[in-house]
Amino acid sequence: MFFRFARLQSWSWRRVVDVAIVLTVSAGIVFSIVHGQSGKKRDLHLSHGQGYFSSRDYDRAIAEFTEAIQLDPKCALAYANRASCFFNQGDLEHAIDDSNRALELDPRLAAAYANRGGAYLNRGENDRAIADCSRALELDPSSALALANRGAAYLNKGDLDGAIADCTRALELDPHLGLAFANRAAAYFNKGKLEQTIADCSQALRCDPVLAVAYLNRAAAFLSIGDSESAIRDCDQALRLNPNQPRAFAIRGTARFNKGEDVQGLEDDDEALRRDPNLTFVYANRGAAHLRLGDAEKALQDFNQAIEREPHMPAAYAYRSAIFLRKHDYKQVIADCTRAIELDPQLALAYWNRGIAYARQDDRKHAEADQKKALELDPSFGEQ
Repeated sequence: MFFRFARLQSWSWRRVVDVAIVLTVSAGIVFSIVHGQSGKKRDLHLSHGQGYFSSRDYDRAIAEFTEAIQLDPKCALAYANRASCFFNQGDLEHAIDDSNRALELDPRLAAAYANRGGAYLNRGENDRAIADCSRALELDPSSALALANRGAAYLNKGDLDGAIADCTRALELDPHLGLAFANRAAAYFNKGKLEQTIADCSQALRCDPVLAVAYLNRAAAFLSIGDSESAIRDCDQALRLNPNQPRAFAIRGTARFNKGEDVQGLEDDDEALRRDPNLTFVYANRGAAHLRLGDAEKALQDFNQAIEREPHMPAAYAYRSAIFLRKHDYKQVIADCTRAIELDPQLALAYWNRGIAYARQDDRKHAEADQKKALELDPSFGEQ
């Protein structure tokens, strides 16, 4: 046996965790007081729309808000509320259009800024999202939604402390805002604070049991602490809520590998890459499964893909070195392991495989040094 397998994790914090970003009507629907029959009818449609929105029946909510707009084309709230519905249906363009119209009619409508900020956030326009959410907070410092959305934008830009601060403030204003818990959990995950990640995801799910991303992020944290069973269970829940989540398949595939369920893990990896070919760490994970199942050529293809897409992935080099050990290409083994160690000096597998290559070349001095280092980092290598 020329090599052994280490427990797989997600190779990069940022490549697994998702951010919870959704839009809702800030603090409920606000009604203006009007006189006359048309105003009463308009408010009735606004009220009905709020009810449908709360039950997630967005088509009916849109119909009600549209009726309100037809009765009162200058009703900024109706446009802002309809924007929320479009957002939750994934129609970001109409959400932005309606938010723009709401702000033309009422430039001080904080909810419209918060809602448009959420739409920009989902389009990846983080700076515009931050600007809109900041404006919403100038107009309404109590807007928990604006804080949660701005926190998500800060997270996307890598400002983890800013994200945590905004989400924490949002939760002070609204302790039941599941999104703020989920977004703060994502920031904690990226900082490597796994206990806080799990705690915040769990709290997010108490507030909103259908928040699939909270299950997904908690699964990533469970995977990182070696709790594969819990990771699989959370991925199952996330996929029940939203079957189109490539990262859920990817995390579950990794957890199954760690349990020795290589065939099932491969199925999940294949599904993850079918849905999102850019999940680079999945190529490395799938390659490890192919390698353990004895298909060295498929494994090599996957490791090459992983390294080509992400040259700073130490485990991909370490696992690829195992294939070159089989091929007796000791020069390449040493090159791959040396690169892996440069990227991660604590990767015991790289020292172990490089030590074998040195031994095969009769370089006893370097072989013994690498073997000693591997055992210091992971004593289980001595059990082989």
